[in-house]
Amino acid sequence: MALALPCISACGSGPSGSSSSASTATQQDTSTDDTSTPLPSPEIPMTVQTPDTGFVTETEVLLAADGTSSPENTYSLIEAVFGEGSIEAPDFFSNDHTAIPHIIEENDTWVGNHFVFLAHRDLDFNKGVESDRQRNEIKSYDKSAAPLKGFEGETMQFEWFFFVSSEMSLTSKFSHFFQLKARNNSEDNSNGNDEQPVLTLSGVEKDSSGQELQVRHSTGNTEEGQRTDDVYLVRANWTDITDEWVKVFVQATFAEDGQLIMQLTRLRDHAVIIDIHENNIDMWRGVSEQDFIRPKWGIYRSTAQWDQLRAEEERVKFADFVVRKGRAN
Repeated sequence: MALALPCISACGSGPSGSSSSASTATQQDTSTDDTSTPLPSPEIPMTVQTPDTGFVTETEVLLAADGTSSPENTYSLIEAVFGEGSIEAPDFFSNDHTAIPHIIEENDTWVGNHFVFLAHRDLDFNKGVESDRQRNEIKSYDKSAAPLKGFEGETMQFEWFFFVSSEMSLTSKFSHFFQLKARNNSEDNSNGNDEQPVLTLSGVEKDSSGQELQVRHSTGNTEEGQRTDDVYLVRANWTDITDEWVKVFVQATFAEDGQLIMQLTRLRDHAVIIDIHENNIDMWRGVSEQDFIRPKWGIYRSTAQWDQLRAEEERVKFADFVVRKGRAN
């Protein structure tokens, strides 16, 4: 029997494949100026079905925008699902960019209500610390409910919709939009530690091949504490997804010889941009039963190449976050 958890849905119908019923809410216009080219109204079915992997769902948690015009309500909506303290936006830290909210809500004809994450080159820091990076993310963490955390041997699915503008500037460092991060309280390097993300979905500017959409996997630190190199699972054309809504699906079994399935599908034509099936892949960094893997979404980027980033506000959109636990066949 599935565990009953807070389930928050966007008003009206949307493209999510989730079986959770939608709640009724009053839709409000929260749009702001967006210089990206709007997509035409969809002329084909927007629904992208969840891949049939033989997964049997035991718990499911949904976070969806409801069209609120209040930043306070948007933040309350997120924390009601992922837990208090699950937002790492610049306006949450007194020494950071507190003048405006950094996660707002908008609506369009493709996915309906959705979240918009904002980034500002000259104003945003990393959780109140001015450094070579800036962060605006939401996450599950140690105070989140157990169905939002992946413990050793468990299999989880993550789904969401994602939109990034072709005007967004990238660097040769990193701009992460999704991470699977380990939580290892012991700081023990015997199994990789938790400094490096296990998995990232990123945009990167490469000198040789131009802008890339990358999926990287890391085995973590060595036993001596030295950083290991990431492994590229996918290096796709950045332009395959820009100015488009896409659906991202991830299924991961968190074990030393784990499994990773990841698909990214463009809504406009259902083109599959990323299709990863990895068996016997190291997806675990824990050393105790308290350790776990957790998801993070948003904008986490390097500012080390500051002059390559544009000064204009960056906007990355997300809709309908779904987190499931279950049994993999």
